[in-house]
Amino acid sequence: MSSLPSQSDHDIVLKRLTSGGFAAIAAGLSAMVVLHAASGLNPVEVVISLHLYTPLGWLLPLSLTLFASGACVFAAAASRAGAPRWVSAMLLAWAALLGLVALFPTDPPGLDEVSVIAAVHRYSAFCAFVTMAVMGVCFGRWARDADRCSPRMRRAIAACGWIAAAALASCSTPYVMEWFGVPREPGSYAAGLLQRMTVGAELVVLVVLGGWLREHRAGPGRVLDATGRRRETGPGDGGEGRSRPARLGGAPSGAARAFGPSGDGAARIDPVRVRSGPEPVLQRR
Repeated sequence: MSSLPSQSDHDIVLKRLTSGGFAAIAAGLSAMVVLHAASGLNPVEVVISLHLYTPLGWLLPLSLTLFASGACVFAAAASRAGAPRWVSAMLLAWAALLGLVALFPTDPPGLDEVSVIAAVHRYSAFCAFVTMAVMGVCFGRWARDADRCSPRMRRAIAACGWIAAAALASCSTPYVMEWFGVPREPGSYAAGLLQRMTVGAELVVLVVLGGWLREHRAGPGRVLDATGRRRETGPGDGGEGRSRPARLGGAPSGAARAFGPSGDGAARIDPVRVRSGPEPVLQRR
């Protein structure tokens, strides 16, 4: 007779998923650090995209792809853990936008006009930064209202979301002013530093979110068990979930099937001795 999947099986799957996500993010971060160390560019003034035109420039799309892969794995873990659907959707959107950033490179330095490929790169990066910043702020608010996250994790995610949003706004202002005829002088403001603050804060959001998913215990809502089936959970079941009573051979199972409406609208209960166990059970006539 097969046994139902336990909560520990569910936790093992979540830990394996999040471990894969952490591994991808760590590999992407390592590639990014090596790229910056070997480039010789000024990280305060030069934006990250221009590192593509250094000897180890191929590490840039590799790093972005690894970050996107980690976000996709965390999206799968969020879906399994019963997190709100918008968490998975925003993680996947961020990953897809990073894929566009890696696929469409920016123009090499020295060009006067922005090409179409560079425009796709620029606006995809902007949308990716906005997506993760908004998700950090929204997750902090949701975790506070739903009481699903420790205060430390919740505040860290929300704070990094706001930091990313502020740094992105400061970095994007000269580009917006350029639309209105105000010339943008490269190197006149800390574009590289602001962009790195945005990326760093959003990576912290991603990592802390992965830590929450790794230790998450499903509360009220719909989650997936180890077989991939959805089940209902409630506040009174300790996070284990309420599963429907099992049926063996079509017969009612457990005391939950012992009560039912009779013809006169009342429940009729009879104790019946069952051979398969020493305790009496309740069955409906």
